[in-house]
Amino acid sequence: MGNGDQFLLGVSDLIVLVFETMVQINRTQKKIRRFFSQVRYAEKRRTLKWKLRKKSKKETARRVKFQREYNAKLPPVTLIAPKNFSLVENANAVLKYFSDAEKKLKFGQVVFLDISKVTRMTPDTVALMAASINSKEFHHASNVTGNAPEALAPNALFIESGFYDHVITPGFFTIGAENMMHRGMDTKVLGTVVKKASIIGTEHVFGNAKPLDPLYNTLVECMSNTHSHADLTGLGKCNWWLFVYSDPKEKITSYTFIDLGVGIFESAVVKGPVQKFMKKTPFFDNMILADELLAGRLKSRSKKDTALRGKGIPQINEDANNTIFRSFYILANDVKIDLKTKKKERLQYPLNGTLLHWELQNV
Repeated sequence: MGNGDQFLLGVSDLIVLVFETMVQINRTQKKIRRFFSQVRYAEKRRTLKWKLRKKSKKETARRVKFQREYNAKLPPVTLIAPKNFSLVENANAVLKYFSDAEKKLKFGQVVFLDISKVTRMTPDTVALMAASINSKEFHHASNVTGNAPEALAPNALFIESGFYDHVITPGFFTIGAENMMHRGMDTKVLGTVVKKASIIGTEHVFGNAKPLDPLYNTLVECMSNTHSHADLTGLGKCNWWLFVYSDPKEKITSYTFIDLGVGIFESAVVKGPVQKFMKKTPFFDNMILADELLAGRLKSRSKKDTALRGKGIPQINEDANNTIFRSFYILANDVKIDLKTKKKERLQYPLNGTLLHWELQNV
């Protein structure tokens, strides 16, 4: 081995030694920071303020537990649904109904959802009901019961939707052959689900199974990028619902995709110090972010979730202009957007999540 090779070997050994030393120093620094952090935490726990706060939390938890146990023994609280039980047509009334139910359930009360007098029901509301009843953020481990509409059309929709496949019921109900209700528990695109949902629509509306790019792309965008954010610390947890319903009286198939959680606007990152400050206050208006969303300039706190806000929604917004879609809506937080007319509406009662609803037609 020549002197040059020995020199190179010595330099490489020196580099390795320096790297290992830096790693060791970094580990030592972390241990020191962790030690002092534990010391500060221990000091806080010895203060009177800390002890009083912990005592207050325990007392509050005890009272809430007692109240929930007491409420659970009371007769069910009956909530009568609005006669027009359509989220896209009567958003505020429907969202208020679910908000009232959630408040009762939060305190342990048993709730009876009385939808017997409903005269108008649309598939989007059926999907919202199925998703809500199966969401811990809605039922809070309390019992939810209910009935079905008495009117023929809403009853047929409700029975054939597949709703009863996702709740405990003593009866036996068969889902319609041209319908599908699917609960997704993953962030991956499920090709079989997309294919089945597409074929259901194209066969009912057009009489064939020929693929439609706008429909297929919309389903893929929704499924691949939507996340259920019960809170911002739970990013990546996915719990979405897809409901496909073919109207037996018309050549119309509707699609509802719902993701209960934080929602598009609530998890969005705004630019500028003023907007950042205002977003933390109750005075911030999500309506000003609607155009940013449609243009793809609205980003999410989650890198994984940015795709839907930054790419998916603009693509969906563009595809919504296609004449094969009779209607197309997005509801997120306290904003409702009609993608066909571009009309935006501020909702009095927010949706804790994101819902997309569209209708496929033959033109």
